[in-house]
Amino acid sequence: MKIGIYGGSFNPVHNGHVGIARKAIEAFGLDRLIVIPAFVSPFKTDSRDTPPYDRLELVKLAFAGVPKVVVDDRELRRGGVSYSVDTVREIAAENPGADIIFLVGEDSVAGLPRWKNYEELTRLCTFKSFARTPESSTEVRRRLADGEPIDDLVPASVAKAIHAAVRRSENA
Repeated sequence: MKIGIYGGSFNPVHNGHVGIARKAIEAFGLDRLIVIPAFVSPFKTDSRDTPPYDRLELVKLAFAGVPKVVVDDRELRRGGVSYSVDTVREIAAENPGADIIFLVGEDSVAGLPRWKNYEELTRLCTFKSFARTPESSTEVRRRLADGEPIDDLVPASVAKAIHAAVRRSENA
């Protein structure tokens, strides 16, 4: 069995994330892709992040209906800083003998040796990199802050949920 792991802050999830997932499933012949929002990313400890469970709900909306994708909340349940090694250990233990592929952005490859227990990670999984997409969470947040449309950057269900949350906060 080939299992992919796609983790990140997803703050917020966008079309690029979904596109990368679809491409990875096909390119690497994945039987399953586990998408895992971080509670707190060790490299993005910005307190302006959308609350973890709100990000989880947006991730669920974005990946709903994408074959072979499972959204997993283990890092949110665990709390604290989300270290990939802890998650990969758990998934490896739950899936003995599985070939585990960890998806990373090509801009993260050079920094992998700084990851907690990197050498252990390289024994537990294979890293596969992907090119960044034109969409970015930073651009989504900027547009939201400037009152600009985001509909071309995020799945329709995510845009609807974000717009509803913005309306609620404006009326509060």
